[in-house]
Amino acid sequence: MPYNDPDPQDPNVLVGVSVPATGDVDHAMREMAYAFAEEFAGLGYDEEQLLSLFRRPFYAGAHRTFQVLGEAEISKIIRESLGVWGGYRIVVRDTKEDSCPK
Repeated sequence: MPYNDPDPQDPNVLVGVSVPATGDVDHAMREMAYAFAEEFAGLGYDEEQLLSLFRRPFYAGAHRTFQVLGEAEISKIIRESLGVWGGYRIVVRDTKEDSCPK
């Protein structure tokens, strides 16, 4: 198969679908904000870093939730997520070359 011509029988072909956001849009935005906050809290982000992420337009999904819900609600979501997922921090340290086992 050519690169730009995916095989319809391939189970690994990415398929995007739209999901209508009927009902409470704030609820959908709140759930999305929780997903972002939990993901990055699990990666070791602190409260300041998470809030900065939501404020930056570069992170379009997170920023949109910030625009819809406001800073107070996002801060509440961040604190709650950090309470659950922020209990550990991953730190990667390189060793000096001369101290590496040979």
